[in-house]
Formats: sequence, structure tokens, C-alpha cells
Amino acid sequence: MEQDDTLLSTKLLSRRWNIAPRTLERWRAEGRGPQFVRIGRHVRYRQTDIQAFEAKHIKTAGPVPTLAVVERAA
Repeated sequence: MEQDDTLLSTKLLSRRWNIAPRTLERWRAEGRGPQFVRIGRHVRYRQTDIQAFEAKHIKTAGPVPTLAVVERAA
């Protein structure tokens, strides 16, 4: 399988995730978020690192609550 090392800018990744670019900047400062590459003053995110971060943070829904059937005494 071939790796996709396409680089995304902060702006493009923030659009993909529908979050503010500032959120990604804060995550970088806090050591959170996906790994990134700094090229000069530019920050880029590798597609493989984005996918790994997304896979790590997948949340599944818990069990769906069901209504109990209560029978009434006649």
C-alpha cells in the first residue's frame, strides 16, 4: 500500500475539520493535535498523520436506550 504524504496547510486542515485555524495553532502549542512539519515559517500536516489522528479519535456511539414495556395489571 502506498502512503499518501500530501501536505495540507493549517487553513486547509481547519476547513476539513470545520474548526478555526487558531484551534490547530493552540493544539500545536499544547503538544496536542496531529503531528506537523515546519518548513521555514510554514506549518504543514502530512495526510498520513491526519488520518492516524482521525483514527485515534474515532468515537463510537454507546448503546441506544430502549423503552421498557410496562404491563399494567387489569
